[in-house]
Amino acid sequence: MKNKRNGNHALGLLILVIGALLLLKQSGIFIPGWLFSWPMILIAIGLYSGYKNGFQNTGSVVLLLIGGFFLLRDKIFLPYELGPYLLPVGLIVLGLFIIFKKNNNPAINWKDWEGNYDKWEKKLRTGGATEGEMKNNSDYLNVEALFCGLKRKVISKNFKGGEITTVFGGTDVDLMHADIQEQAVLKVSVVFGGVKLIVPPHWDVQLGVSNLAAGVEDKRYLHQATQDPEKKLLITGSVIFGGIEISSY
Repeated sequence: MKNKRNGNHALGLLILVIGALLLLKQSGIFIPGWLFSWPMILIAIGLYSGYKNGFQNTGSVVLLLIGGFFLLRDKIFLPYELGPYLLPVGLIVLGLFIIFKKNNNPAINWKDWEGNYDKWEKKLRTGGATEGEMKNNSDYLNVEALFCGLKRKVISKNFKGGEITTVFGGTDVDLMHADIQEQAVLKVSVVFGGVKLIVPPHWDVQLGVSNLAAGVEDKRYLHQATQDPEKKLLITGSVIFGGIEISSY
């Protein structure tokens, strides 16, 4: 509820600022044209998404960097000698953010994850795995798809949730072979992309996602009576210019 209120406040403030700037422009007051350019749209979306998630989601940082890069390069005068340094500096900032970003799932065993990746890579080289798909037996899921498509198959029998970040890409997560003992919380951040979740039909999926120009749809065809209240998956986060699709086999 707190995240939802923060999101509503951020969205309301963003709309208020845009309306005030348009009013000032219509009144004849000079407003720089770059304030209504497409890079500023990316920056505004990044600020909204970042504020809502405490600036802990990679998607908001990527949008801020992309918008800032094109705004500085195309709309705001910069000394010529500084232009070539914008992209390298932006990549360094993004890399540092990813490295030092607060980990919301301290129980993740990264050594196990690296071992799983090595096994998957070996299967891929020998033809035993599908490209772009990796099995995850950890109780927590952590996926970041930036300008790419990723597939994950979760086989944990005590799945507790995790985080999915998708920016200008797509992520498919197969949970059909996973199990929940009590409740799992999955935080999803989607910006200009899509996430597909394949979920067992008897799981009780509860959506707490805020969306802006986006769609969130549960396509599982089942009756409410068939759901197991002990198998509860809570999906939180935000979707901006994208979508989340929930389905079963």
